[in-house]
Parts: sequence; C-alpha cells; structure tokens
Amino acid sequence: MTSLHDLMIRTPGLPCRLDPDTWFSDNARERDAAVRLCRTCPVQQACAEFAISEREPHGVWGGTTAADRRAFWTGEPHRFDAHGRLRLLCGSERAYRAHFTYREKPGVDCVDGDCVAAHDAVVEAQRRARLAEEHGKGGTVRGYQIHWALGESACDDCRAACARDSSVRRGQPQGRPGVRRGRRRPRSGSGASGTAGALPGAQAGVQPLSIAS
Repeated sequence: MTSLHDLMIRTPGLPCRLDPDTWFSDNARERDAAVRLCRTCPVQQACAEFAISEREPHGVWGGTTAADRRAFWTGEPHRFDAHGRLRLLCGSERAYRAHFTYREKPGVDCVDGDCVAAHDAVVEAQRRARLAEEHGKGGTVRGYQIHWALGESACDDCRAACARDSSVRRGQPQGRPGVRRGRRRPRSGSGASGTAGALPGAQAGVQPLSIAS
C-alpha cells in the first residue's frame, strides 16, 4: 500500500510542501486559505485519511482542520462530498442532522445510505420509550396521543384515560359517559318580565279590573 509520504514525493508542486507554515498557522484566515487549496489537491483524501487515523491534533490535512477530524476519532465511517468536505456516511441520525447544516434535503441528497429511514427509526424508538413510561402510569392521554403518532390503535388503558379526560372537559360526571347536563328550564308561567305566576294574557304595567262583591 502506497503511503502518504510516497504520494507526496510523487506529486510535484504541492502547495503544502512549498509553504508548510500556512497549513499550521494559528491565523483563521490562513487556515481557511489552506483548506481551499487542499480541495484542489490530487492527494486530498489520502492526506485526510492519514490525519484521521493517526489522530493528528495540529494543522490542516487534506482540507480538514483539527476540529473537523476530532469529530471522526470515534471511528464512524466518513466520506468526502462533491465540495471536498469531510462528512459522515449517510444512514445515521448524525448524518441526517448534518444535511441541514449544509442546507441539503435528507433523502434527496443522501449518498450510499438512507438518512430519512435512520431518523424515522430514532424517532420511533424515542416514542416507544415514552409510551412505556405512560403505560407505567396506568395509561394516559399522552399515551393515547403517542399511539396515534405511531399509527396504531390505542391500548385499553390509554383509551380509557382519554375518555375520562374528554368527560371532564365536557363537564360530565365521571363514570357516566354519554350523559349530558341539560339547561334548567324556566318555571311554568314565568314571562320575559320575570313576574312569576302572572295571569295568562296579563300585560306588564296593566292593573286587573276589580270585581264587585
């Protein structure tokens, strides 16, 4: 296997060999310039792979900074995108989130992996864990909602909890679902004037005729 050293010797005119101080500068502008130059280098990927495997803590190698490489010291598989940037292989939650960092659309811009499926699996696992907590409480409205979000029928306990909650919200007595409290009807004979027991046909403000004895 050809080493990075051999590749560099066989490739004349590498800017990092002509001016190595720029690749190990503490100046941010010089580091950015080094990264841009690396992205046009024919040995970029080999250089970056060497620095990652050796956990090189200093300098720009293959267009990657020390901070870029530290993110891959965990051994996660990686790739270089069309712009020469060091990226995670698609097919994980971290790779899914990275798409948004680079203003890409997960799924559409995936390479050799399915980030959307990986994200959906993580979301489902989180919901299942939360649902187990709600079941531990004997079933809850939140548990009913999680069942719905998972696209499945709610269990009896969560469905009963949801029914009790709906009953309370409607003002019904618990334990008597489907029974509504009606409004109290006005007493018979009470009119708009509020005079109880008025004679039929009597008008407000009109005195009844006295009956002679």
